Amino acid sequence: MKYMAFEYEANMSRIIYNYKIDKILDHTKQIRELYLTLTSHEEFKFKAGQFVMLHVPQFNDAGEAIKPALRAYSIATTEHNKRQFRLIFKYVENGVASKYVWGLKGDEVLNFTGPFGKVFFQEPPTEQIVFLNTGSGLSQHFCFLESKMLQYPNLKYKLYFGLRYEEDIYYREELEQLKKSLPHFEYHYVLSRPTEKWSGKKGYIQNFLSETNYKELPTTFYMCGNGAMIKDVKHQLIEIDGFDKSKIWSEAFD
Repeated sequence: MKYMAFEYEANMSRIIYNYKIDKILDHTKQIRELYLTLTSHEEFKFKAGQFVMLHVPQFNDAGEAIKPALRAYSIATTEHNKRQFRLIFKYVENGVASKYVWGLKGDEVLNFTGPFGKVFFQEPPTEQIVFLNTGSGLSQHFCFLESKMLQYPNLKYKLYFGLRYEEDIYYREELEQLKKSLPHFEYHYVLSRPTEKWSGKKGYIQNFLSETNYKELPTTFYMCGNGAMIKDVKHQLIEIDGFDKSKIWSEAFD
Protein backbone atom coordinates (compact mmCIF):
# COMPACT_ATOMS: atom_id res chain seq x y z
CA MET A 1 0.00 0.00 0.00
CA LYS A 2 1.55 3.28 -1.07
CA TYR A 3 1.10 6.27 1.19
CA MET A 4 1.13 9.94 0.32
CA ALA A 5 4.62 11.44 0.21
CA PHE A 6 6.01 12.33 3.63
CA GLU A 7 9.24 12.83 5.53
CA TYR A 8 10.09 10.75 8.55
CA GLU A 9 12.27 11.77 11.48
CA ALA A 10 15.98 11.08 11.33
CA ASN A 11 15.88 9.25 14.67
CA MET A 12 13.55 6.53 13.35
CA SER A 13 14.88 3.05 12.69
CA ARG A 14 17.80 2.89 10.25
CA ILE A 15 18.18 -0.87 10.51
CA ILE A 16 17.79 -2.53 7.13
CA TYR A 17 15.90 -5.83 7.16
CA ASN A 18 16.30 -8.27 4.27
CA TYR A 19 13.26 -10.29 3.19
CA LYS A 20 13.23 -13.02 0.59
CA ILE A 21 10.23 -13.38 -1.71
CA ASP A 22 8.52 -16.72 -1.15
CA LYS A 23 5.56 -16.13 -3.42
CA ILE A 24 4.11 -13.56 -5.78
CA LEU A 25 0.33 -13.50 -6.10
CA ASP A 26 -1.52 -11.30 -8.58
CA HIS A 27 -5.07 -10.84 -7.31
CA THR A 28 -6.06 -8.51 -10.16
CA LYS A 29 -4.27 -6.65 -12.95
CA GLN A 30 -3.52 -3.84 -10.50
CA ILE A 31 -3.10 -5.65 -7.18
CA ARG A 32 -0.03 -7.74 -6.42
CA GLU A 33 0.79 -9.40 -3.11
CA LEU A 34 4.24 -10.50 -1.96
CA TYR A 35 4.81 -13.24 0.61
CA LEU A 36 8.08 -12.46 2.40
CA THR A 37 10.39 -14.20 4.89
CA LEU A 38 13.02 -12.47 7.01
CA THR A 39 16.58 -13.60 6.26
CA SER A 40 18.85 -11.02 7.91
CA HIS A 41 17.69 -11.02 11.56
CA GLU A 42 16.10 -13.37 14.06
CA GLU A 43 12.85 -11.40 14.16
CA PHE A 44 11.06 -8.23 13.15
CA LYS A 45 8.66 -6.78 15.72
CA PHE A 46 5.81 -4.47 14.80
CA LYS A 47 2.35 -3.51 15.99
CA ALA A 48 -0.78 -4.06 13.94
CA GLY A 49 -1.41 -1.02 11.75
CA GLN A 50 2.21 -0.16 11.11
CA PHE A 51 4.06 -0.04 7.81
CA VAL A 52 7.52 -0.63 6.40
CA MET A 53 9.58 1.35 3.91
CA LEU A 54 10.59 -0.56 0.80
CA HIS A 55 14.00 0.48 -0.54
CA VAL A 56 13.57 0.61 -4.32
CA PRO A 57 16.97 0.30 -6.08
CA GLN A 58 17.98 3.29 -8.18
CA PHE A 59 20.83 3.74 -10.66
CA ASN A 60 22.46 6.68 -12.40
CA ASP A 61 23.06 6.99 -16.12
CA ALA A 62 26.31 5.06 -15.74
CA GLY A 63 24.46 2.13 -14.22
CA GLU A 64 25.88 2.75 -10.75
CA ALA A 65 23.71 2.23 -7.69
CA ILE A 66 22.60 5.45 -5.99
CA LYS A 67 20.37 6.27 -3.02
CA PRO A 68 17.24 4.09 -3.17
CA ALA A 69 13.75 5.49 -3.44
CA LEU A 70 11.63 4.84 -0.35
CA ARG A 71 8.00 3.80 -0.53
CA ALA A 72 5.74 2.87 2.40
CA TYR A 73 3.46 -0.17 2.58
CA SER A 74 1.21 -1.40 5.38
CA ILE A 75 1.84 -4.90 6.65
CA ALA A 76 -1.14 -7.05 5.73
CA THR A 77 -0.72 -9.90 8.21
CA THR A 78 -0.73 -10.62 11.92
CA GLU A 79 1.69 -8.91 14.27
CA HIS A 80 2.30 -12.27 15.98
CA ASN A 81 4.44 -13.59 13.14
CA LYS A 82 7.92 -12.15 13.69
CA ARG A 83 9.60 -13.65 10.62
CA GLN A 84 7.08 -13.43 7.79
CA PHE A 85 4.59 -10.94 6.46
CA ARG A 86 2.67 -10.09 3.32
CA LEU A 87 2.48 -6.76 1.52
CA ILE A 88 -0.19 -5.62 -0.92
CA PHE A 89 0.79 -3.35 -3.81
CA LYS A 90 -1.46 -1.33 -6.08
CA TYR A 91 -0.07 -0.58 -9.52
CA VAL A 92 0.56 3.10 -10.20
CA GLU A 93 1.22 4.18 -13.76
CA ASN A 94 4.84 5.32 -14.09
CA GLY A 95 5.38 4.66 -10.39
CA VAL A 96 8.95 3.89 -9.40
CA ALA A 97 7.93 1.19 -6.93
CA SER A 98 5.29 -0.28 -9.25
CA LYS A 99 7.80 -0.69 -12.06
CA TYR A 100 10.16 -2.42 -9.64
CA VAL A 101 7.62 -4.69 -7.94
CA TRP A 102 5.92 -5.76 -11.17
CA GLY A 103 9.34 -6.63 -12.55
CA LEU A 104 10.06 -9.12 -9.77
CA LYS A 105 10.14 -12.81 -10.65
CA GLY A 106 10.40 -14.43 -7.20
CA ASP A 107 13.26 -15.41 -4.88
CA GLU A 108 14.65 -11.86 -4.88
CA VAL A 109 15.72 -10.30 -1.58
CA LEU A 110 14.13 -6.94 -0.76
CA ASN A 111 15.35 -4.32 1.71
CA PHE A 112 13.08 -2.66 4.26
CA THR A 113 13.33 -0.28 7.20
CA GLY A 114 10.72 0.11 9.91
CA PRO A 115 8.34 -0.31 11.50
CA PHE A 116 6.69 3.11 11.18
CA GLY A 117 3.25 4.54 11.90
CA LYS A 118 1.12 5.33 14.92
CA VAL A 119 -2.34 4.16 13.87
CA PHE A 120 -2.82 1.33 16.34
CA PHE A 121 -5.82 -0.73 17.41
CA GLN A 122 -7.27 1.09 20.40
CA GLU A 123 -7.61 -0.93 23.59
CA PRO A 124 -9.81 -1.59 25.40
CA PRO A 125 -11.91 -1.68 22.23
CA THR A 126 -15.42 -0.33 21.79
CA GLU A 127 -18.35 -2.68 21.25
CA GLN A 128 -18.27 -2.07 17.49
CA ILE A 129 -15.31 -1.63 15.13
CA VAL A 130 -15.90 -0.17 11.67
CA PHE A 131 -13.24 -0.42 8.95
CA LEU A 132 -13.54 1.78 5.86
CA ASN A 133 -10.94 1.23 3.14
CA THR A 134 -10.29 1.66 -0.56
CA GLY A 135 -7.82 0.15 -3.02
CA SER A 136 -4.95 -1.44 -1.13
CA GLY A 137 -5.98 0.16 2.17
CA LEU A 138 -7.45 -3.20 3.13
CA SER A 139 -3.96 -4.34 4.16
CA GLN A 140 -3.89 -2.31 7.38
CA HIS A 141 -7.35 -3.42 8.46
CA PHE A 142 -6.75 -7.07 7.64
CA CYS A 143 -3.69 -6.86 9.87
CA PHE A 144 -5.86 -5.49 12.70
CA LEU A 145 -8.37 -8.30 12.29
CA GLU A 146 -5.80 -11.10 12.11
CA SER A 147 -3.85 -9.69 15.06
CA LYS A 148 -6.82 -9.15 17.40
CA MET A 149 -9.32 -11.86 16.40
CA LEU A 150 -8.32 -14.31 19.14
CA GLN A 151 -8.19 -11.65 21.83
CA TYR A 152 -11.48 -9.99 20.87
CA PRO A 153 -13.57 -12.57 18.99
CA ASN A 154 -16.98 -11.23 20.01
CA LEU A 155 -16.75 -7.61 18.90
CA LYS A 156 -19.03 -6.36 16.15
CA TYR A 157 -16.67 -5.89 13.21
CA LYS A 158 -17.92 -4.23 10.01
CA LEU A 159 -15.73 -3.68 6.98
CA TYR A 160 -16.63 -1.65 3.89
CA PHE A 161 -14.25 -2.06 0.97
CA GLY A 162 -14.52 0.55 -1.79
CA LEU A 163 -13.49 -0.40 -5.35
CA ARG A 164 -14.51 0.61 -8.87
CA TYR A 165 -15.34 -2.52 -10.87
CA GLU A 166 -16.18 -6.17 -10.29
CA GLU A 167 -12.79 -7.17 -11.69
CA ASP A 168 -11.12 -5.11 -8.95
CA ILE A 169 -12.47 -7.35 -6.19
CA TYR A 170 -9.89 -9.35 -4.27
CA TYR A 171 -9.38 -10.98 -0.85
CA ARG A 172 -12.88 -12.47 -0.80
CA GLU A 173 -11.56 -15.88 0.25
CA GLU A 174 -9.45 -14.36 3.02
CA LEU A 175 -12.37 -12.35 4.36
CA GLU A 176 -14.59 -15.43 4.26
CA GLN A 177 -12.01 -17.26 6.38
CA LEU A 178 -12.20 -14.50 8.97
CA LYS A 179 -15.97 -14.89 9.15
CA LYS A 180 -15.51 -18.49 10.28
CA SER A 181 -13.61 -17.31 13.36
CA LEU A 182 -15.48 -14.07 14.09
CA PRO A 183 -19.21 -14.59 14.71
CA HIS A 184 -20.08 -10.90 14.37
CA PHE A 185 -17.86 -9.98 11.43
CA GLU A 186 -19.41 -8.72 8.22
CA TYR A 187 -17.85 -7.21 5.13
CA HIS A 188 -19.18 -5.45 2.06
CA TYR A 189 -17.66 -4.57 -1.28
CA VAL A 190 -18.93 -1.18 -2.47
CA LEU A 191 -18.43 -0.57 -6.19
CA SER A 192 -18.52 2.92 -7.68
CA ARG A 193 -18.68 1.78 -11.33
CA PRO A 194 -20.29 -1.67 -11.39
CA THR A 195 -22.01 -3.33 -14.29
CA GLU A 196 -25.76 -3.92 -14.28
CA LYS A 197 -25.11 -7.48 -13.12
CA TRP A 198 -23.70 -6.33 -9.77
CA SER A 199 -26.24 -6.96 -7.00
CA GLY A 200 -24.10 -5.68 -4.13
CA LYS A 201 -23.65 -2.19 -2.75
CA LYS A 202 -23.12 0.62 -5.24
CA GLY A 203 -21.64 4.07 -4.86
CA TYR A 204 -19.13 5.10 -2.22
CA ILE A 205 -18.50 3.65 1.21
CA GLN A 206 -19.22 6.97 2.93
CA ASN A 207 -22.82 6.61 1.75
CA PHE A 208 -23.33 3.59 4.01
CA LEU A 209 -22.34 5.01 7.39
CA SER A 210 -25.90 4.86 8.68
CA GLU A 211 -25.84 1.06 8.35
CA THR A 212 -23.30 0.84 11.15
CA ASN A 213 -25.70 2.27 13.73
CA TYR A 214 -22.77 4.21 15.23
CA LYS A 215 -25.07 6.70 16.96
CA GLU A 216 -26.45 3.97 19.22
CA LEU A 217 -23.47 1.61 19.56
CA PRO A 218 -20.09 2.56 21.06
CA THR A 219 -17.99 2.57 17.89
CA THR A 220 -14.42 3.16 16.73
CA PHE A 221 -13.75 3.99 13.08
CA TYR A 222 -10.58 3.05 11.22
CA MET A 223 -10.09 4.44 7.72
CA CYS A 224 -7.34 3.72 5.23
CA GLY A 225 -7.23 4.77 1.62
CA ASN A 226 -8.49 7.61 -0.54
CA GLY A 227 -8.09 11.01 1.11
CA ALA A 228 -11.38 12.34 -0.25
CA MET A 229 -13.26 9.42 1.31
CA ILE A 230 -11.64 10.05 4.67
CA LYS A 231 -12.41 13.78 4.47
CA ASP A 232 -16.07 13.10 3.66
CA VAL A 233 -16.47 10.61 6.50
CA LYS A 234 -14.84 12.92 9.03
CA HIS A 235 -17.08 15.76 7.91
CA GLN A 236 -20.18 13.65 8.48
CA LEU A 237 -19.07 12.16 11.78
CA ILE A 238 -17.44 15.14 13.45
CA GLU A 239 -18.96 18.29 11.95
CA ILE A 240 -22.51 17.07 11.36
CA ASP A 241 -23.03 14.33 13.96
CA GLY A 242 -20.69 15.60 16.68
CA PHE A 243 -19.00 12.19 16.92
CA ASP A 244 -16.05 11.87 19.29
CA LYS A 245 -12.99 12.43 17.07
CA SER A 246 -10.83 10.38 19.44
CA LYS A 247 -12.73 7.36 18.12
CA ILE A 248 -11.65 8.05 14.52
CA TRP A 249 -8.29 6.80 13.22
CA SER A 250 -7.17 7.28 9.65
CA GLU A 251 -4.29 6.99 7.22
CA ALA A 252 -4.73 8.65 3.83
CA PHE A 253 -3.01 7.87 0.55
CA ASP A 254 -3.68 8.64 -3.10
